[in-house]
Amino acid sequence: MNPTAFQVHKPWAIPAALVLVVTGLADCAAAWFAPRPVLWCTLIASTLPMTLFFFVAFPILRQESRKS
Repeated sequence: MNPTAFQVHKPWAIPAALVLVVTGLADCAAAWFAPRPVLWCTLIASTLPMTLFFFVAFPILRQESRKS
């Protein structure tokens, strides 16, 4: 039986979705509560590639290097 797309991409899809949701919530909170929301929303949104690398790509790369 062939695995489904979700089963194949589950190791990175769930952490990536969590990082996107947390970043979006932080961005919304900054827009709502910060005295200068444009600055904070820009800073939070600009950290998204870095957080995706550290919380999604890097653990998968480490796991792959351990397997080989």
